[in-house]
Amino acid sequence: MFVSKPDDIKVEEWSTKLPTNHILVSLIDMNETKSGKKLCTACERENETESAFSWCVNCSEALCNTCDRYHRKTKATKSHKLVNIDDHETNDIPLKFADVFCTEHPEKRIKAYCNDHSAVCCMTCVMLKHRKCDNVGSIEDAAEEMKQSNEVKEFEDKLKDFKTSLEAFVQNRIDNLQNLDADIERIKLEVDILFKELSEHLEELKTNIRLEIAKLEKEIKPEIEDERDEMKSKIAAVDNGVALFQTNLKHAPPAQFIQAMETLSEQKKALENYLRHQSRKIKDIEVTFRTNEKLLEMRNVVQEFGKLHICRLDTDVMLYPTVDMRSVEPIPTSDVEFDVEGVALLRNRNVVLSCETIELRDPECRSVLSSLALPNCPRGLKMIGDSEGAVAVQGHGLVLFKVQNNQIRKVSEIQADVNYDFVYHKGRYYIGCGNKICIYNRNNGNYSRISEISVKHKIGYMALRDDSSLCYTVYGGNIVYCVKMDGTPVFTYSSKALLCTVGVSVDRTGFIYVCGYESENIHQLSQEGKLQRIIFNNLIAGPNCITFNARGDEVVIGCNRKVLLFSLK
Repeated sequence: MFVSKPDDIKVEEWSTKLPTNHILVSLIDMNETKSGKKLCTACERENETESAFSWCVNCSEALCNTCDRYHRKTKATKSHKLVNIDDHETNDIPLKFADVFCTEHPEKRIKAYCNDHSAVCCMTCVMLKHRKCDNVGSIEDAAEEMKQSNEVKEFEDKLKDFKTSLEAFVQNRIDNLQNLDADIERIKLEVDILFKELSEHLEELKTNIRLEIAKLEKEIKPEIEDERDEMKSKIAAVDNGVALFQTNLKHAPPAQFIQAMETLSEQKKALENYLRHQSRKIKDIEVTFRTNEKLLEMRNVVQEFGKLHICRLDTDVMLYPTVDMRSVEPIPTSDVEFDVEGVALLRNRNVVLSCETIELRDPECRSVLSSLALPNCPRGLKMIGDSEGAVAVQGHGLVLFKVQNNQIRKVSEIQADVNYDFVYHKGRYYIGCGNKICIYNRNNGNYSRISEISVKHKIGYMALRDDSSLCYTVYGGNIVYCVKMDGTPVFTYSSKALLCTVGVSVDRTGFIYVCGYESENIHQLSQEGKLQRIIFNNLIAGPNCITFNARGDEVVIGCNRKVLLFSLK
């Protein structure tokens, strides 16, 4: 804890008013003594500096060589235990706390405790201020009584709770860093994949237009070339006609000249008709290219691959986790139309139920926001994350579903001869089938059974523990088993006060909760499988399932046609 200095006081004056931490002072003294830096306490009182030679266990003071000799000779102190500081590695120097002095009479040691005023005091204070008090005793008796009180035990438990919460926060930060690294790598991969897909798509478009250009060249250019060659042949014919005309004009007899002119006139008329026809037929061909407007828009409008968004979500770490649920009142909720077989809480406090169907309801269970029909009677239900979940359907298997935008929809299913329940661990489903735990792993988008674990009894409801072990009930019995993921037994719990075991759950601190349907109670077990307390004994009718939210600060219980929601904050 940090304390701010008041503005109207000097640092030197303010520091003298701070209470002395006697434990810390004693530890510092002991450390300085063992390190050889400690000065003689007696000489320091006389404003002299002499290195300490020994340590008096009885006085809890360091002594120089001279004071050590007098200490051993003086009648009052010669029986004291003195330890040579140089031999501190081999000598056991016990920790003796520094004396605590009265704040009002600094020269007096604290000797008494007034229960009437809850105050420590010296003997002067006892005579002056507490002489009329009825409950003044020695400080030793008061300390011993306090050590045995429930308040100290609760304080110790609370410190342990603080440590548990801090450790959970540390682990949460470690997990968050790992998840952040995974998110960053995933985003990088998504960007690379998108760039590759866009590049491949643009390359494909480029290839297609190049092929189209080649096809156009192949189709159009020969047409123009044929017209060109035809015109060249006509030019050759005209050249021949001109040569024939010149020859006849100069050398041909009159009759042949006239006959040649008639022939050339017909050829001239045919050539005129040909040119007139060709002038209408021949077209200038040009090729243009118009860029796809979508591509132009993409170039001009799309200026970034995407936006990075930082989401700051409430942490799942729960503070002060050891709440006694017996003292917590339920949050009011509405009754439901069917017996509740499974229940889960979402981060937005909506509730998912398995009854005749899977239903998504508002936090008060008044309105059905969405539902999903099932092929048979549903049993255990669990959320895997905040949006994905699964429900066990007897005689069918698991139905995997997704909750998004207040809608619930089926994603896929796992065919299995499921009894009542399952757990999800590291990408695998552990399904209770008869007296076996069947393990299903995802491969190429589908789940297939890869192994199984045999147990002694038909498996009822199941819950996963943080240490990679799982608990399961024997449906209708009074026993809870805990086994490792390979089937090795961890513990067995049974009780005559637990009748018809059904749902089981584990909170974030490792406590196990078992529903007794007929005994109308919930047994809270320690991590070792020992009974801690019985909750709601005969206070709720037919508790069937129990689930904690991700933060561990809310718990929901399904019992008959009721949903009981408790806040543990």
